[in-house]
Amino acid sequence: MDRRIAVCLLLFLFFCLLFSSCSFHTVISDIPFTELGIPSDVTYPKGIRARSPWDMCVWDGALYVGGGDFDANTGPLPIYRLDLETNEWSASELLPEEEFNRFSVIGDRLAVPGIDPKEGWELGNYYVLTDGVWEQKRVLPNGVHCFDIVEFDGRIYAGLGVPDTESPIVSSDDGGETFSPVGMQKDGEKVDTTGLDTVRVYDLFVLGGRLYASFLYGNEAPYSYELYRFEDGVFVFDNDWNGKVKRRAISYRMICEKVEYNDRLYIATGNLYTTTDLDEMSVVTFPYSASVFDLAVEGGRLYALCGRRQDDGLVRVSVWRKSGTGVANFVQLFNFEYPVAPISFAVRDGVFYIGMSDTANENDLNGMILKIVYR
Repeated sequence: MDRRIAVCLLLFLFFCLLFSSCSFHTVISDIPFTELGIPSDVTYPKGIRARSPWDMCVWDGALYVGGGDFDANTGPLPIYRLDLETNEWSASELLPEEEFNRFSVIGDRLAVPGIDPKEGWELGNYYVLTDGVWEQKRVLPNGVHCFDIVEFDGRIYAGLGVPDTESPIVSSDDGGETFSPVGMQKDGEKVDTTGLDTVRVYDLFVLGGRLYASFLYGNEAPYSYELYRFEDGVFVFDNDWNGKVKRRAISYRMICEKVEYNDRLYIATGNLYTTTDLDEMSVVTFPYSASVFDLAVEGGRLYALCGRRQDDGLVRVSVWRKSGTGVANFVQLFNFEYPVAPISFAVRDGVFYIGMSDTANENDLNGMILKIVYR
């Protein structure tokens, strides 16, 4: 009997030591959420794709939401604002654009590219939040589309969709008041886009202190998709991204979101990729092949927004947090079911704001914003 007791005690101590070195994570299923309403209801008829909250950002006590549909030409449109103290929605004045789908921080101000101007295409727009008003900056040469705008090394760069022969990258050294074309080179020669129907830089991003641009061009699908890096005043060819970065049909953007985190770049395209050199890509998979719709960094932590349609037609929405040092180590924080898929989210102090939209079909819940408190 004494020997058996001793063995039991040893086993108990062994398991105590084993589990003390493990991390336990609580997953909340069917977490309660609050429907905050559909802000784009004031702009668009029920259900249509233009209601989609393509991107959201918490800034200075408010949640900002972009919408629209530049392919269907649904502008002009406002930018929507939720006061986080009063929980009241408001909308800016109508702005001369078809869609807003990516917020950026330029210096100490919130900005958003104008993806398709309602005015002449000789100049494109971006907008800066100034004293509560979205100030139009109509200064992007040949900016038929402005897909991305970033600040790097004291200059502002914009990625554009332009007519053939024009540069799809422009930069400013005067705080964004004027922009000039930036050259592109491949194999020592200037990139020639003469006669091409599609000339677009969808994404600009920084990794390891260097600026990169993804370049899509051609006359018909499949288009060429290449990566360029900024060197000595021009963007030079880095590597071919055809087949390397694939996307699911979530939005018009090639990349839903990209963030630098712990010396790696994470890229969400419906799939999730991570890389240290933008050449060799690792794929992060989530259970049941859930699509990755958005990424966010808040409080030094990386979050991923996922969704997967189930057999009953509902979408299982889940939020994951990067954990540990492994490339693919993510833990699920919570999940819930909803009739339409998520498309974007924003996080602040343990409160998650999730934008919902069935971007493939019409649904009366398109554009709904949910609030989840996870603390």
